[in-house]
Amino acid sequence: MAIRKKATEAEAKSATKTAKTTTKKAAAKKEESIFGSSKVKTLFSISQEAANNATTVNLAGDFNNWDKEITVMKFDKKTKNFTAEIELEKGIHQFRYIFDGNIWGNDPNLPTEENDLGINSIIEVK
Repeated sequence: MAIRKKATEAEAKSATKTAKTTTKKAAAKKEESIFGSSKVKTLFSISQEAANNATTVNLAGDFNNWDKEITVMKFDKKTKNFTAEIELEKGIHQFRYIFDGNIWGNDPNLPTEENDLGINSIIEVK
């Protein structure tokens, strides 16, 4: 009988936790529908020519902790462009492209800004 009581208590705790999670998700969706999402799908694109004819291009920035391996851009053979679409918080972000795993470069079509580590491309997400 004690075993069944413990199982019932565990089921009740699990149900309460699930209800709280569901309520939080519902509140977040309601807030998003009222105020709009704080994240926006953002497309990064660079031509193979502008990427120094690289065979691979990755994206590093303040949005991925400057990790040069986490965001791999896809190459489109038709357009000869590397692209990546990621969700970013609204605001200004700094980033750089990494060509062939070790050459850092900026986007020739966007403004740049200097920080302690160098000059980075900037993008404003609205």
